[in-house]
Order: sequence, then structure tokens, then C-alpha cells
Amino acid sequence: MMVLSTLLSNIYSEHSLLQSGLTIKAYVQQAKQLGYKNLALTDKHTLSGVYDFLRECEKVDMKPLVGLECTVLVKDVRLTVRLLAKNKQGYQQLVELSSVMRMSKENGISYEVFQQQTTACMVLLSRQSFIQAKDWYKRWLALTAHSEGRLEIHGASDYTLIEFAEAHNIVCVAAPPIRFLRKENYDFYRLLTAIGAGTTVDHVVLEEETEKAYLLSLTERRERFSEALLNETDALADEIETFTLFQKPTIPRFDGLEENEAQERLQKSALKGFQQRYQSNPSEEAMERLKKELAVIKQLGFASYFLIVADFMDYAHRSNILTGPGRGSSASSIVAYALRITDVDPLKHGLLFERFLNPERISLPDIDIDFPDYRRDDVIHYVRERFGKEHVAQVLTFGTFAGKAAIRDAGKASGLNSGFVDRVAKAMNSGLTLEEAEQQGVFSSFQSTELDTLLFFAKQLEGMLRHESTHAAGVIISDRPLKEKVALQYGSDERVLTQADMNSLDALGYVKFDFLGLKNLTLLERMLRLIEGATSQKLNLRDIPFHDEKTFRLLQQGESTGIFQLESDGMRRVLKQLKPSSFNDIVATTSLYRPGPMTFIKDYIQSKHEQKKTFSHHVEINRILQPTFGVIVYQEQIIQLIQISAGYSLAEADVFRRAISKKQRELMNKDAFVERSIARGYTKEEAETLFALIEKFSNYGFPKSHATAYSMISYWLAYLRVHYQEAFFAALCSANWQDHQKLYNYIYEARKAGVEVLPPSIQESHALFTVENKSIRFGLLPITMVNRRIVDQIKKARTTPFQDFFTFVAKVYSSTITQPVITAFIKAGACDHWGYSRAVLLANVDKAIAFAKQIDDFKQSAGSLFTINPVTPAYIDIEPSTKMEELGWEREVLGFYFSGHPIENVKERLAPFHRTTLIQAEPSRKAIRVGVLVKALKKITTKKGKAMAFFIGSDETEECECVVFPTVWKDVETVLTEGSLVLLSGVVEEREGKKQFIVQKAIDLNQLPSTESKQFLHVHIEKEQDVPTKLSDLKYILSQDRGTAPVILHRKKNHTKIKLPDKYAVQPSKRTIQLLKRLFGETNIRLEEREDEQE
Repeated sequence: MMVLSTLLSNIYSEHSLLQSGLTIKAYVQQAKQLGYKNLALTDKHTLSGVYDFLRECEKVDMKPLVGLECTVLVKDVRLTVRLLAKNKQGYQQLVELSSVMRMSKENGISYEVFQQQTTACMVLLSRQSFIQAKDWYKRWLALTAHSEGRLEIHGASDYTLIEFAEAHNIVCVAAPPIRFLRKENYDFYRLLTAIGAGTTVDHVVLEEETEKAYLLSLTERRERFSEALLNETDALADEIETFTLFQKPTIPRFDGLEENEAQERLQKSALKGFQQRYQSNPSEEAMERLKKELAVIKQLGFASYFLIVADFMDYAHRSNILTGPGRGSSASSIVAYALRITDVDPLKHGLLFERFLNPERISLPDIDIDFPDYRRDDVIHYVRERFGKEHVAQVLTFGTFAGKAAIRDAGKASGLNSGFVDRVAKAMNSGLTLEEAEQQGVFSSFQSTELDTLLFFAKQLEGMLRHESTHAAGVIISDRPLKEKVALQYGSDERVLTQADMNSLDALGYVKFDFLGLKNLTLLERMLRLIEGATSQKLNLRDIPFHDEKTFRLLQQGESTGIFQLESDGMRRVLKQLKPSSFNDIVATTSLYRPGPMTFIKDYIQSKHEQKKTFSHHVEINRILQPTFGVIVYQEQIIQLIQISAGYSLAEADVFRRAISKKQRELMNKDAFVERSIARGYTKEEAETLFALIEKFSNYGFPKSHATAYSMISYWLAYLRVHYQEAFFAALCSANWQDHQKLYNYIYEARKAGVEVLPPSIQESHALFTVENKSIRFGLLPITMVNRRIVDQIKKARTTPFQDFFTFVAKVYSSTITQPVITAFIKAGACDHWGYSRAVLLANVDKAIAFAKQIDDFKQSAGSLFTINPVTPAYIDIEPSTKMEELGWEREVLGFYFSGHPIENVKERLAPFHRTTLIQAEPSRKAIRVGVLVKALKKITTKKGKAMAFFIGSDETEECECVVFPTVWKDVETVLTEGSLVLLSGVVEEREGKKQFIVQKAIDLNQLPSTESKQFLHVHIEKEQDVPTKLSDLKYILSQDRGTAPVILHRKKNHTKIKLPDKYAVQPSKRTIQLLKRLFGETNIRLEEREDEQE
């Protein structure tokens, strides 16, 4: 008797994006619990879920039926047909069909292709398509001429179709649609459908029977379908063979070479490169290292891998594509160094090959390569051409609903109040799960039925697949056509992607090569081009010395803006304390500046400055710890300590280190370590202490190979900043031209370094920033409304300089360069060189455009009969613009003040307050004063119903987020308004790596007395016995409200008058005066406009 336990086609998983609420794992587990034996998956057009499906079925011993839903194009009709692979050949046909659908504009397959590619598949015509097909069922009969043709039946209501099928000898099978797991998930499915359609659930219209599209129990199936239909369904499943797709990863053969041939070629290439790297006199140590590495590579069978990487790296070098010096553990290989895959000499930097390839821990080599982000695609294109387009593809990855996004999507699709949903989402930090947020009480202030609804749906969305994208780095290279095992599709920009994600590709036996785009390499490339253009010098980064005093002096001062890894405020503070004097200091600092090991930075700095050289009485241990001043910084040091103390080989020591860091107790045998250490001359106490030290730092140790390679990039940038600062800052500004805040900061830093930044110019500027003599010229592209087409048009028109503003407009005015664009140029200062005020030029824009149109009209009417030499109109003369007006215009079209800052207009008033500029302000408990312009003021109400505010404070150096808590806001609310200039008192804190100014006081700078009308605060002390206590109190009060008013102290006893030093000058606010009157008496505090009191 049949078990009647087959779930057949018409089953979508979450891989049919936003069309199903089924996750594959939950689907398989639930089906197993319900008693099913055979299980199908037929996602729409894609096979991306098949690989997880096969793995999950294998775990629970279920028979997987691999399927695909296709759209067949017949005349003007799109038929939905589902296919099940009868065997491995059938799977390959599904791969071909899926690839065609995902790579065609029609999003379907032709009738002819369908016929060719279904010979090893079960063919099932969907009920919906069959209804469409009734009028031409003869064609359908031809389509299902082989016995695998079936008609899907959804339930008893399809009895007319069953009768029709029986009359035409068409076999029917039970295939109810499954779109969600349980009956109670129907509302969630509707919500998912609404998200996919970009609407709300109220506007979602589904067929009535969709409510039943859940995973039926076996009992429910028997109630819905006849036994004959279920028997037919089980019989179909029995005809399908089980097959496997998975295998161990296999390295593709380079140029079809056998392994021994590949090894021979690798040895020749490596030896040739080795001789070039080490010239004619390599050390014996280097030769031995090369032999050792080649022997390990041969033992592991990895020669082809190295040859493939070396091949595309050679292409990059030949094509003048800058490549990174290395990344990850591959920088520790002398073979990679010899092949120019990396630029890090592992012997010079004390790097261990075992961190990269370890015969005791066999895993595939993983060489990640960095390219300039805009050249990465060039290298991938070469690889596709070199190894064959059918053999190379990038890797698919999926974006999922994170907690915050799940709230927004669920709220929008549910039709909940958008303001409410926005507040709930903003209350939740990115990176938190919904469960974590609930545990932290994030939603406690929003308790309501709306919140319950929102979280009910958001929790179901969280973690589900949201969209497809391209893996950031992964490229698959195979010596067999990819479509033999994995379907392909187009990603963005028609990139060819595998439909399998990285985990699935690994299970299928493919090897991934990582091509990464690094913006800092793009930055270095741009700098090198600018240097060559300005100096005719072709600088090679590899020739830069790593012991340049000026470079280290720069870093010692914390001047690391724009330098990879060293730019953050925290890192700059560390550099100033550390005062790096060698490349090794940079490597160690970038390794320690991470959560966890950051606590050891102080120890490193202290030992360095104390010039400590002894950290253990064991000479060999001391040798390992000495370069990092007794602090274990690198994983390589841990490996060496294990090797030296307990006598493990480096390969064994690496396995032992990994076991400790991953808490693998069976491999991290402490007793064996202690015994082996004792046998090598250590006491039991020393061995246990050493093990404890290794155990502690194994969680913190950083791979020195990666740190060394990336520190080289940091050092190169620092070197270029010192020796080629115009090119450095021009490239830095160009790389960040769309980020107003960064651009503002970098221009300030350039000026601070003594580099003049010239304004944008219609006559001189290019698209981005350029070096002009010893200055930087601002580009045109950062100006609002300007694009590359406009820049190209201007450059084309200025074959000779524009003689005046009217001539400029006459030459460039067009459908592209319109009145608003010309206005933007004027406001940015790009037309200042003609000597007219920006206000005058703005007043003449319409007149200039009219002049341009007149010339154009004359040209069109006269043709080439006459040469035009037009008379330039006279300028409309108006009052010149003020500096503040021009600054406002700059901020409007550039996003920041360029030629100055409003705060500079009140510098004289600020001078007596000893203010700190924002760029100088560092996190500290000590209160400071800053003068800022208030921007982007945002008032909010706390959970307790109290008002507070956030705003951006801007001065001539940078911008900083400012926070005003409720206790302060009530006192300063009238002072802090959008666009106001204020003097703030407060402290700087660091939040998520950024500075934040906590406001304690705020004074309107326009209300400060000018330096011309000075006030004096007179304080009279009547009782001499009170002097010690009261002077102490006085000092505290004055320190809390520093300003410009000098303080004059009068002592009644001896009729003396003392003017306190300027550092005690005060801002005589109402609160300060009240405090002083309470302390010294109502009549003993006077505020006068002269130093001598008036009687």
C-alpha cells in the first residue's frame, strides 16, 4: 500500500523573494514532523534554494525532489509550468532553463527551448495555465507527448479539470500551492506579498484559496484529495532518482595542467621571481624558506591555485593597475612574494608560513587581493576572458531583513502610522535583533496594540531573505563549465553570478578567489598621477624608504587625517602618546587598536618610552617579546612561544593556538604543554604561567601578516602627505567630493599644512581637485547642479579664456548649462576672477542669457555669411555683496563655507574666552569653550516628556554633533536657534568613534560685549577672617563662567585693590552675579565700565 506522503510541486520558499513565507529549514523540519517522506521544492525561475534544500533533506533522511517553476512563452501567452528533475541529467536541464530565464529580458523560455531541455524532467502544467490553455489543448498534448506530462490539481473543487484530463488521457497529481508554513501564518504571507508589491495589506488581493496555501498534514491531504490522486503523486515520486551534487572543493587545473606539471611550472616561476626579489645574493634562510614552502604546496596539491592568482596579478602589473601589498595570512608566504602576488618580505617582517598553509591543518589557500575599486572589474573581465566566460562567475549573496528594516517594512505594509513606525525604528540601534531590543527595554515607551502588531510581523520578517546582491569579493573559477552544476543569472550591470551562494558553492566543490576593491588604493593611484603630472616624476611606492624621519614626525604629532587606519580621533591620540619611531610601531598600533587588546596600548607605550628590553630571563622568550615591548600583539608570537617553550613544530603550534582561541578542549591539552615545557628546562610554575599568558592573549592576537601589509598602505599615505602634500590633499578631496563634511575637514587640514586651496574657477578648474603650482584648485563637480557633462562642455568651450562673464554665458548657455547652473557657478565663486562682486554677476545672469540667445539667433539666421564680433553689454550696477552673503551662497551650493566662516567675524569677541576650536577639542571631563554656528537643530521629547535638543556645531575647522540635555535646554532654548552664533561651554565625549559635545551653557555671541566696551567686576571683601574660604569659592565660581570682564578685588582691612590675572576674567552672567552676591553680600558686588569704581 502506498504511504501517500509526497509533497509535490507548486512549493515556493523564501528564495522566491517576497512570494513565500517558507524558510527551507523550517519547511523540511515541519514536513518531517508531519510524516512526509518525499519533498519537493519548485521556486520561481531560480535554483538558489536547492542547495540548502538538499542539505536539510539529507539531515532528516527525506527524499528531495528538485524542481523549478518555469514561464514558457507560447505566442502571446505566458504559461506556468513546473518541472521536477528525474535524475542528475534532469537537474542539469533545470540549470540550463533557470539560467536562460534569469539571463533573458523576456524572463521566460521559448517553447522550443522548453521541449529540448525537459527530456529528463517530469513536466507539470499548473492549473492556472491549464485554464488558459483549454482552447489549444492539442498543443498541450504535443508538449506532453512523453509520459512525464502531468496536470496539477489543487483540490476537490478541480473536479471539472479532472474530468477534462481523463477525457484526454492527461495524468493528474495532487499539488496544492504552499506559500507559508502553518494556517496561522496567512496574515504574515499577505504582509510579505504587500512588501513585494510596495503596497499595504489592505490593497493586496489574493485568490480565496490562498488562505489554504499552508503545509497540510497527511490527514488534511487525504481529506482534500482522492486516494487515486495521491497514489499517482507517490508513484511519480518513486520514478525520481536520488542524486548528489556535493563534493570536496577541487582546485581548478591551470591551463589543463596535471598537478606535477603545474608544480614544475610553479617552481620555475617562483625561482625566477625569487632571484628578482633578492637579486644575486639571497640568504641561506631565504633559500631554505622557498624550498620548504614549495614542498608544502606540492604536498597539498595547491600549485594550480598559485599559478592562477599569479596569472591575473601579472595582468594587473602589466596593465599598470596598482595592487595591494597583501591581505590576510598570504602575506607570510615567500612564494607569493616571489610571484609578486604580495609585496611583503616575510623574512624581513618575521612572518610565519604556517599561518597561511599548514599541513597539520589542511585547508584551501585563501589569497585575497586588493585592487583600486574602479579597476577591480577590469581584472575580473580579464579572468573571464583568460579562463573562459563559461568557467568564471561572481557570487550571489542575499540581503536579509535586519531588525530595524523589519520594523520599517512591517509597519509600512501594515498601514500603521508612519510617524509611529519611524519613532519605533529610530529607538532601536542598528545591529540589535528584535529580541535583544526587547530585552533592553527599547520599546517600553511605545506600549500599544499598534506596537504588538508591528513586532508580531517584524519578528517573522527578521532574518528572511529580502533581496539578491553580488558578493563583495568572491569570484568562482572552474576548469569545467559552471553550468554543469550551478545555474547562473545576471546581477547588477549584467554581472554574471552563480545562483548558489558562497556556502553552497563550497559544498558543490568550487574554489573562491577574492577580488576586493580598496578605496585607499584608488586614492594612492590618484596621488601618483597627480605627482607625475606636477613633477614629471614617476614615483614607485615600493621604492619608498620605511625609515623616513619626516613621516614619523608627522605621525608623532597625530597629524594623520586622510591616512588609512590612522585617521580616527582615538588613533590620533594614541599616535601622539606613542610617538612612533619605526614601521614596527605602526604595525603594532594598528593591531592593538581594536576592542579587547586596546587595553594593552598603555603597556606598549610605557615600555617603549622606558626603553625596556628584558621581559623574561629566558633568552628565546625575551627575543619574541622584545619587538613589541613585552606585549603579545600577534598570533605569530603566540605560535613562537608555544614552539619554543613546549617544543611543538610551528605547524603543531598553530593548531594548538587555534584550539586555545576556540576553546577546543580536546586539542588544547594543558597538562601535555606543561610536561613538554618542563622537559625543555622550564619549571612547572613557569610553564603554567606561560600557558595562562598564551591562553589570555590567544583571544586578542592579531595576524601580523595582515597588519604588516595594511600598515604599508598607511605608511605610504603618510609619506606622500609629508613629501607631496599638494597631491595628497588634492587626491583626498577628489576621493571625497560628495561628502561635504569630509571635504570641509580636508580643506581645513590642507590649509593648516600650508597648502593654499584655490576657489573653483570657470577658467582653470577641472572636474575634481587638481594641483596648480604649489596649490590645489577646487573642482567644478562638487558644485550643486554640476555634473560631468556640464564640466566637459565648459572645458570644450574654453579653448581660449573666457574674456568676461557675458562671453562665458554666450559660449556655454544651452539646455544643459541653464540659468540655475550659471547661478550656482557664481555663488560658488567660480566667476570671481572677472573682478565683479557676486551680487553684480547674479543681477546680470538674465541679461547675459538674453545676450547669448541674440547671438545664437543671429548665427542661425545669417549662417556662415558673416563673422560675429558682438559688443558686450554693460553690467547692471548694484551694491556689492557682503562677505556674509557670499559665505551663505557658498554653503548653499558647496555644502560648506569655503572662503571663510561666520565665526571668523566674531573672533575678536571670542579671543578673551580662550576658546578651543572643534578640531582641537578632545574627549575629556574638563569643560572647554567653543564658538559655533548652530545647524540642523532638532528638538525632541524624552520618554519622561522633557524637551532636549541635538544640533550640529560648526566652526572654521570642522563640525561636531552637540547634545543639550533637558536640564540645560530650559536655560538655553532661546539662545540656540537655527543659524545663530553661540559660545558653548561643555565637555567632549566619544560616541561610536565620533566626538560629541555635551552642552552645559550657551551664550549668544551677538550679545557679548565688544572689546571696545569693557566691563569690570568689582568684588569687596569686608571680613578678613573669611578671606581663605571665600577666595577659594570665588576661584571656583569664576572658573565656571570665564569671559572678558576683569575682576578687581577690594580688601577693606588695608584698603588695597588687586586686579586678578586675565585667566580669572569672567562672563558676568546673571547667575554668576547672584552667586557672588550670596557669597560676599548684596552691596559688595558691582559691575562697572571702568577699572576705578565710581563713588
